[in-house]
Amino acid sequence: MNPQSGSRTPRWSQILDQIERCWPTNRWRDVGVVVGCSGGADSVTLVRALAKLRDSSPPARGFLVVAHFNHQLRGEESDRDALFTENLARELQLAFELQKAEHCVTKKSCAQNIVSEQPSSDTPQSACSPAIAEPAFQLDSDEASLRADRMNFLIRIAKQYGARYITLAHSADDNVETMLHHLLRGTGPAGLAGIGHPLPIDQDLVLTRPLIHSQRDVIRESLKEQGYAWREDQSNQDRRYRRNWIRNELIPMMESEYPNARSAMQRAIELQKSWREQIDTEASSWLAEHLMNAEVLKIRKDPNGPHPVLIAAMQHLWMNRRWPRQAMNQGHWQSLAEMIQGKRDKTCTLPSGILAIAQGDYLLIQPPRELESEAPDSH
Repeated sequence: MNPQSGSRTPRWSQILDQIERCWPTNRWRDVGVVVGCSGGADSVTLVRALAKLRDSSPPARGFLVVAHFNHQLRGEESDRDALFTENLARELQLAFELQKAEHCVTKKSCAQNIVSEQPSSDTPQSACSPAIAEPAFQLDSDEASLRADRMNFLIRIAKQYGARYITLAHSADDNVETMLHHLLRGTGPAGLAGIGHPLPIDQDLVLTRPLIHSQRDVIRESLKEQGYAWREDQSNQDRRYRRNWIRNELIPMMESEYPNARSAMQRAIELQKSWREQIDTEASSWLAEHLMNAEVLKIRKDPNGPHPVLIAAMQHLWMNRRWPRQAMNQGHWQSLAEMIQGKRDKTCTLPSGILAIAQGDYLLIQPPRELESEAPDSH
């Protein structure tokens, strides 16, 4: 099809309208925004859409920074992703930041020439992937570590530039996959609310996901209408990763029996999100009232505390302290809630070496020294 860059084609207009409804431009165009960009279709759409939306009168007082983390897991392909992303930023006259995992060096530039990348084609994604009968999930912890590396990089860049927002390109499909991942891990009803948006992640820093209501196929069609290129990451077909297995095996199997399964799960996520927002409000109030000492993490017990509120309060505490939550399952959160209610008196050893100690009318939470040193200065 003929590129129609700059024109308001139907799918491109739909994406711009969905972003505007999800994250109105007047909230961010006059402050700093760091955009995480892998070079894939979703993140390229996000970068181009935000650049388009802020390009209106009066001139925006804020700035956009395109940030790319090169994990260097795919050799030259990873370097081409970085090159493509830098050239995208240069084309749009946006600041660019790159970090390489191997050297942990941030630099402003990696090359000068625009490269020819993934065309707007309809090559079936499964065509390049060997069939695997049984999913092997030993790589899940590696995937979590990669996400943590990317987020630490984005937070550092945001602080370096004085940005107010970090924004990522998770789609409605990512939300469904995340919800199913949480469900299969047994993380409880809070996990059924999917991916958070917006989400405070540091002092004066908020994480947003403006494409969270946009469908993956619509995102790609919008790029094709505009004639915009993107990069394909073939590791997204590796079914050894649990999320890839959910995307490429589980959901298609579900849809073979229930064609509307994806949209039904998206509606369920929205309902669960409303429930979670109410619980989070109550949890924040509860934590402010019962956290007696933020330095030694001394929490007053509450025999009548509602179970969902206590669990959410502990999850807030973990998030505020930046403790790892990946290994915390529903059983761990349940144990903490029962200790706060006075139903458990034994010391509980939690993931990452964190100890929960029942002591009279209080619950003491004691992190190991290495986690304590990573906690933020204020809570």
